[in-house]
Amino acid sequence: MNPICRPNERHRPSKAALARQRVRRGLLAGVVFSTVASGAARPATPPSTPSFYVDSANGSDANDGRSRDTAWKTVAPVNAMVFPPGSHVVFRAGQTFAGPVSLHGSGKRTTLNVVDRYGQGPNPHVAIPAGQGAVLSLLNEECWEVRNLELSGGAIGVFTYLKEFGVAHHLHFKHLDIHDVRGGLTGDDGGFLLKREGLTTWFDDLLIEGCSIKRVDRNGILHTDYPTASDQHHSTHVVIRGNHLRDIGGDGIFILGCDDALIERNVLRYAHQRVGRRPGERACAGIWPHRCNRTIIQLNEVSHTAVGGVTVWDSEAFDDDNSCRDTVFQYNYSHDNAGGFLLLCGGAKGTLVRYNVSQNDAVATFSLEGDGVEDVSIYNNVFYVGPDLTVNMTRNTFGHPRNVRYFNNLFYAEGTMTYNLGAVAETAFEDNAFFGNHPGRPAEAHAVTSDPLLVRPGSGGNGAATAAGYKLKPGSPCRNAGKAVANNGGRDFWGNRVLRDGPPSIGAHNP
Repeated sequence: MNPICRPNERHRPSKAALARQRVRRGLLAGVVFSTVASGAARPATPPSTPSFYVDSANGSDANDGRSRDTAWKTVAPVNAMVFPPGSHVVFRAGQTFAGPVSLHGSGKRTTLNVVDRYGQGPNPHVAIPAGQGAVLSLLNEECWEVRNLELSGGAIGVFTYLKEFGVAHHLHFKHLDIHDVRGGLTGDDGGFLLKREGLTTWFDDLLIEGCSIKRVDRNGILHTDYPTASDQHHSTHVVIRGNHLRDIGGDGIFILGCDDALIERNVLRYAHQRVGRRPGERACAGIWPHRCNRTIIQLNEVSHTAVGGVTVWDSEAFDDDNSCRDTVFQYNYSHDNAGGFLLLCGGAKGTLVRYNVSQNDAVATFSLEGDGVEDVSIYNNVFYVGPDLTVNMTRNTFGHPRNVRYFNNLFYAEGTMTYNLGAVAETAFEDNAFFGNHPGRPAEAHAVTSDPLLVRPGSGGNGAATAAGYKLKPGSPCRNAGKAVANNGGRDFWGNRVLRDGPPSIGAHNP
């Protein structure tokens, strides 16, 4: 797919912020702060901004660490140092280091602190015993970049914690390989934990990019906070991009309390694998915001959520959760998720869902639950259900969502699609295409019901390129059969241009 920029136009205007629903969250259990709370005196900050080398094979902690020939041997001197702005801490490639690593001393936005590798070979590997604290942590620090490391063990891979700090700028994590992190299944443990506490404390310019996260509990990536009735500040400029996540005990990517976050080009497989064995373990989904404004979730692939897991509770690919405003889900490929494509929970308003492809997402493609779900636009998507599957295309089991519009969508059922609108008020279906078995489908005046002539429906597998079977063949009755949408994002699932002033095609392809 072609690159997609953050859209500056939407199908509907933003809503005014309403009272936020609060989430009570317990303190993180089991994280060891020994490097901060030991009471040991720290050495004076060096007068310059040098590089510091760590070489487990040839170094010595008696060295000054200032060159390859005088490298440190272990992480102990790293943990004891307060690094000045502009410091580079580099670990020798191809070597393993016994952690944990705790970084102290903030950089500046013009002179960042950096952790990286040097030399030839695989990325340096920092390991700690399973279930014991964080492999790498930054506590009340800012202006760091951490990249090109392998991290394993512990209860948390990377832990960044702010408490009554103010605004923490520029925390970037790139090309990290995080695996075999076995935290608890009821808390905040996992691959990345980014936590803030305090009414005037938040992250600004937080980036997680190009990381591999495998076999971790509970969460793949979690941004969280401690909201109170007076909370006024959300984290800003949060970007989670191009990461690969697999075999996650609970949630894949979960953000709370962010404004204008961007979650794009991630691949998530097999989330929600272990949560649910015991009472008190929470429901899970693939990628979701909670109490966020204007989140954009695009160009991701999410599959096999809860498949092979211990329970199907939520287990959708995506979720727009309580008190979210104006979330956009676009250009995503979702398949084989045990709980469905998208859950919208009470309080989610102004959700926009466009140009996505969903194949064999089970139970319910859309679950609209709770009072307060309002002003939802769902258009130009493809939803496919294969043989031997019966799926609720829409489901409402409690609450009274309102003003939900489905238009220009292609619903293709080789199995069975059912429709449970429940207590959803002001629901409209317009200019959609239905093919196959649709008992009880909503009536609409301009529906297309003949064969849409898809290239190869049901042929999708792992990888967004495999969704090409949902393109329209020449002569398809869905071509140019939809209703015009002025602020439509400008392109379809495959990057083809979509005009604002002419009828688009029905489905995710606009040839």
